[in-house]
Amino acid sequence: MLVALTFYGMATFEGPMMAIRSVNVISHNTDWTIGHVHSGALGWVAGICFAALYYLVPRLWNANLYSEKLANTHFWMATVGILLYVVSMWVSGVTEGLMWRAVDPESGGLMYPNWIEIVQFLSPFRLIRAIGGTLFLSGFLVMMYNLFMTIRNAGEGFVVVDLRETSDSN
Repeated sequence: MLVALTFYGMATFEGPMMAIRSVNVISHNTDWTIGHVHSGALGWVAGICFAALYYLVPRLWNANLYSEKLANTHFWMATVGILLYVVSMWVSGVTEGLMWRAVDPESGGLMYPNWIEIVQFLSPFRLIRAIGGTLFLSGFLVMMYNLFMTIRNAGEGFVVVDLRETSDSN
């Protein structure tokens, strides 16, 4: 939950910063924006959902979590995966934005007039992004297995609370 809140804080700081004209000139339509969106979507939204599921599923099925070790494995896979993904996109985006605007001082023309040069230069960052995304997705699958086994091993099944019993005792 704390990691998710950290990503929320970073994304909400970064969004207004990217709206500043001098920053937007570099970030607009680059991988930086992709990294920003995914830090919010995967870091914050998915992270807080993971925390909620780990909290709710054992309580709803009145069972212990199948494996705390798998939960820790998922946490580190997801955290490292999203960091690889987001940081590679931030670096790629800044590089991309600067390369688009690089001017040759002698001719006054663009230093990279052929956009494919920029695409090729950024390919290592895209590979890191793919590795990070795969790690994040693999961690998600570990979580799903852990929660499935938690539900499967639950003895009594889904817990139904009768609210009438609690109100009669007052």
